[in-house]
Amino acid sequence: MAQSRSGTLAALFIAFLLAGASVWLSSGSNAIYCDRMAPLTVLATLAAFVMALSFRLFARVNTAPRKWQLIAALVISAVTIFMDARFVKTHRQFCQQLEQQMDQYKARPQN
Repeated sequence: MAQSRSGTLAALFIAFLLAGASVWLSSGSNAIYCDRMAPLTVLATLAAFVMALSFRLFARVNTAPRKWQLIAALVISAVTIFMDARFVKTHRQFCQQLEQQMDQYKARPQN
């Protein structure tokens, strides 16, 4: 009898892919890049989507290894969301201050 495709490996693969992209964006260098906050927010949103997908797949999965795959996808997605939110929260104030200073510099009349 052929097994039906459950999508657990796809959820796990996407969770790993999002976590890798998140690590690459958040720890790319020693400098703070304010333009990386928007992509990290998008990655956190996609990780939340993977969590929702994993919860939905729990109803269709009936074997223990596939349930463990979904649990791994849930944990990886949750860690991705937490780390992305932490990065954005810690750097948001600095980036807003930097943007305000740049706006003030641009508004200053040039001699």
